[in-house]
Amino acid sequence: MNFFAILFLVCLGILIYFIVKRNIEKIKQEQKQKVSELLHDLKTPLTSILGYVELLKSTERTPETQEEFLGIIEFEAEKLLQLLGSGLSENTNNKDVKSSTNCAKVISLICRGLSPDAKKKNISLNYNCDPDLHVDFVENKLWRVISNLVENSIKYNKSGGEVNISARNEPDSDYITIECEDTGIGIKPENITKVFKRGFREEKKLPGFGLGLSTVRKIVSENGGFIQLESEYGVGTKFTLKLRKSQEKAEVVKTESPISC
Repeated sequence: MNFFAILFLVCLGILIYFIVKRNIEKIKQEQKQKVSELLHDLKTPLTSILGYVELLKSTERTPETQEEFLGIIEFEAEKLLQLLGSGLSENTNNKDVKSSTNCAKVISLICRGLSPDAKKKNISLNYNCDPDLHVDFVENKLWRVISNLVENSIKYNKSGGEVNISARNEPDSDYITIECEDTGIGIKPENITKVFKRGFREEKKLPGFGLGLSTVRKIVSENGGFIQLESEYGVGTKFTLKLRKSQEKAEVVKTESPISC
């Protein structure tokens, strides 16, 4: 074997080494990102479960209220198991199927689940939705989008503040409109363009992974929707979603009223 052949094999070996190393690092980064996103998503049902357990322990409740709260805890526990199952699955592509998803029902259930956390922080959580709002969206992804927005509105709010969520049909459009508006701390003008970047947090001292809004924008875009942001520092923030209507004829599902805790 001549010198050039040996040199070629050495160079080829070095190239293969760096390609394999790069792929291993990429896989590690993807796994790390997947775990971080899973931990972030698990916060919503856990917050709800702990909130309603605390409510049940704090004062005596009527049997009807106890049954209602336990039903919510059971629902959130099932959601927790669903998230764990999909998050730890090796292949989740078969789960990412768009369907006619009742947007109003999703908003209602999320707000009911997070109402104890809002009440604990002395924040009024209100929602108002047209009842028959079906969107063409991956259902579990819609949960992630709405829960992220509502959680952020609670977390970055002030004592005595408000979070108002509305969803309405746009008769002359292919989209429905969802608005999530709060009276919280707002976003500094220089950070408006940064909030959708992965890892960014307006207030570093608050807990979190900085994954929420980057994930929200990615999911909304993947499902053919749009998201807009308006914010005034010290006054509040408003997110507006435009989600594509479902073409399927779906049964009207009446949303429930906010729980009185």
